[in-house]
Amino acid sequence: MSARKLIVCNFVTVDGRYEDDDHDIVSFFEHHHPDYEGADSFDHYTAGLLEESDTLLLSGRRSFLGNMEYWSEVRGDPQATRIRRRFAELILEVDKIVVSDTVSDDDIAPYPHTRIVRIGDARTEVAALKQAPGRGILILLGRVLWNDLMHAGLVDELHLVTFPLIAGGGVSLFDSRPPVALRLIGTHVWEESGNVLMRWRVDPD
Repeated sequence: MSARKLIVCNFVTVDGRYEDDDHDIVSFFEHHHPDYEGADSFDHYTAGLLEESDTLLLSGRRSFLGNMEYWSEVRGDPQATRIRRRFAELILEVDKIVVSDTVSDDDIAPYPHTRIVRIGDARTEVAALKQAPGRGILILLGRVLWNDLMHAGLVDELHLVTFPLIAGGGVSLFDSRPPVALRLIGTHVWEESGNVLMRWRVDPD
């Protein structure tokens, strides 16, 4: 039986930032080019990845609860785009594992198909998941988690979508250099949004 593939997908600015110093990305869009207004190629791409996966890894109390509350509202929002409502359905229906030492059973109760893994058990749990039957395992966001999993040799592919934005500061995408080598396996440019995808295979160095 072949191992399940773990894919990490992340948005990143031209200067390699993940979020600003307030742990948000809204400030990044202050100088977003007007030609790209309303483009939703990233939404379509991440929804496609989620459709090909049956396990979604999330991490951190603030990030998990914020995302679940946000997408729960989007699902029933008639003003949301069709693809965002579709993504909301997918993220709420997929099996979710939240890696956190502070998320409780009460926190996850409103969100079915969710279970908690403690931080110290994350590497062991992910290694076991990769050997279990199933389709893809996906991480969206979760920088601290997937940085650690890359150091453990558990990430198979890294999909970075560069947005046409310059942060000028904030949190770097990587917290240190993992012992891996990257091999390019695909690129794509969405001219309507200015987004550029680079897909990397992550090999042990």
